[in-house]
Amino acid sequence: MRLTSNKIEHLAGRLLHLCQQSKQIHVPGSADLVIRTIEDVIFADMRREEEIDEQVDELIQKHKNEIQTLEMDMGSLRNKFKREIAKKQGFVL
Repeated sequence: MRLTSNKIEHLAGRLLHLCQQSKQIHVPGSADLVIRTIEDVIFADMRREEEIDEQVDELIQKHKNEIQTLEMDMGSLRNKFKREIAKKQGFVL
C-alpha cells in the first residue's frame, strides 16, 4: 500500500489522538515530536517494503525463463516471494 505524505501526516495525527484518548497510554513529550516519530516509522516501513519489492523483482528476473515456461501466475508468485522474503527478514506486511 502506497501512502502520500499527506495521508501519513493524517494517520500520525489520528494515532496520536487515539493514544491521547486511551487511559492505558501516556504520551510523554510534545505532540509534534510524537507525530514526527510516528511519521518517521511509517516512512521507514515503506522504504523497507520497497526494498523487499526490489528483491522480489530480482528473483522474478532471475527465474523469468522458468516462470514463463511453466506459465506461472505472476501475481500470486510475486505475493508468495514477497511474503517469504518479509518473513525471513522479520518484517510484517
